[in-house]
Amino acid sequence: MPARPSSSGPDTPSPGQALLFVAGLALLYVVVGVTLQILFGEAGMAMAQVGVFLLPALLLVRLGGFSARRTLALRPASARGVAAAALLMAGGLPLAWLLAWLQSFVIPVPEELLQALTDMILTDDPVRIVWLVLLVAVLPAICEEVVFRGVLLSGLRSRLPVVGAILLSGVVFGIFHLAPGTAFRFLPTAWLGILLAWIVVETRSIFPAILMHFLNNGAILALTLWPVSREMASATGEAPPVLLLVPGLILFVAGARLLREEGRHLQAMDHGGQDPATGSGASP
Repeated sequence: MPARPSSSGPDTPSPGQALLFVAGLALLYVVVGVTLQILFGEAGMAMAQVGVFLLPALLLVRLGGFSARRTLALRPASARGVAAAALLMAGGLPLAWLLAWLQSFVIPVPEELLQALTDMILTDDPVRIVWLVLLVAVLPAICEEVVFRGVLLSGLRSRLPVVGAILLSGVVFGIFHLAPGTAFRFLPTAWLGILLAWIVVETRSIFPAILMHFLNNGAILALTLWPVSREMASATGEAPPVLLLVPGLILFVAGARLLREEGRHLQAMDHGGQDPATGSGASP
């Protein structure tokens, strides 16, 4: 992981402001988000994503006078950055499965909850599938990334070492997703948050993280909808096959190396030096 100091300036939130903001969102979600879901069902879930996550984050940036570009990492990503993110996530998902399996020895997975979630999204209706993609993949990818890899990560990086900011943002991400009966989600969710934060730090862009978050949630949805893979997708209490772990580890290492190359390249460009990958001079 990167160990260089953060370049975040005073136009991003402080760690205290960012953590207090996320704590406030948690309370807002319990009071408003849950109420919306009770009143409007799945439509309420969509309203909660936008109204509890996205809009408050944008208001914080606006009313706090922070730089939207730096706080939310609104920078175009290079093809190398996106490729590195894809490799890292492809290798990281089998490792997430391994973490979920190890955690199941301490926190058993409630089969009835998994069955209820499967029943909710099980459908052959094309219109409902499109709705589920929006609800499960598109909205969380945008709204949660703006909060956790935007406001939270930039706030933590303004004072903390990069590695500490990445790890803490992942832990907070995992804690935020806990609810009664869902403690089994903590380790894999925190791991996902760490990977996404690492991607944003090295690419300096939130867009690869949004894409990877979307693909992760979309892949889980697709595995659940496809009868052949449904049993495998719900097997969180079983160890991942070695045939997945070995190539996963290879992809993870390859993605990590490519991601570091992208980070070094951007750092060299900032200092007007040479691109370590090509040896060419950087433009001012």
